[in-house]
Amino acid sequence: MASDNTDQTRTEIKTPGGWQAQVWSLVLWSAGIKHNVQQDSGAQHLVVQADDFERASHEIYLYEFENPEDTGETVLPDQHFQPPTLILMGCLVLWYGKTGDWTAESRWFASGAVQGSAILDQYEWWRLITGLTLHADLLHLVGNVALGGIVIHLLCKMTGTGLGLFLVLLSGILGNLFNVLCQPLTHVSVGFSTAVFGAIGCLSGLDIMRRRSVRGLVIGLGAGAGLLAMLGTGGENVDLGAHLWGFGVGVVLGSISSLVAVQRQGFPGFFIQAILFVLSCSLLVGSWHYALAG
Repeated sequence: MASDNTDQTRTEIKTPGGWQAQVWSLVLWSAGIKHNVQQDSGAQHLVVQADDFERASHEIYLYEFENPEDTGETVLPDQHFQPPTLILMGCLVLWYGKTGDWTAESRWFASGAVQGSAILDQYEWWRLITGLTLHADLLHLVGNVALGGIVIHLLCKMTGTGLGLFLVLLSGILGNLFNVLCQPLTHVSVGFSTAVFGAIGCLSGLDIMRRRSVRGLVIGLGAGAGLLAMLGTGGENVDLGAHLWGFGVGVVLGSISSLVAVQRQGFPGFFIQAILFVLSCSLLVGSWHYALAG
């Protein structure tokens, strides 16, 4: 976080310079957050109580998120943390090292792949989640980790790690479900790409709600659809339906999240973020527990 503790109870929020400090000061005053504007080496910064830091950051974020035209570009205060994207992508790589490539003899794929008949006829719901963690081969894995690491990192920086990961996982689950409902019962698929395109959809949904105009709708959907066309339709074994459904669900979830954030005056704080993070991890671990116990 671009901040500096002047004492144990006060925290500094650095501004880009110029008149930005005065604008952000008005934002904080309108939200009832006590603060001071401090001059430091020719630059002005905001100083708030440490307990108000998260709320102040969210208020500034919402203002910049909704008013990018005022400055020509969106300038947001840095976050306290960097999302653990490398660790999460590393877990996918380590899991691939355990499950290996997709073969007919693999217990992992027999128990965890997204299979229409098993999900709809035998109610093996966990496959909607476990299938996201399996990859057909190394090239499949590398593509998902490389693209997924970028878009998931961007999403988590905007929404917070817990909410971002929950949105990614939920879009992957629902994307797989809708794809299963639209495919023959014999259809089988694996891969994290459904969730990756869900993350792209979430970013598009957030952008659509930021612009709140027909032009914004066209730009947001166009950007996401362009990535879908470039990255999600190539290759003989690409499941286009899963990518499309993941993206569509992501757009809806991203738009809803943006609306809720505006109503709540910010994305969730640390406590809710932590709950959503633990819930996401528990769904993954619990799903594999059911898959291997069957």
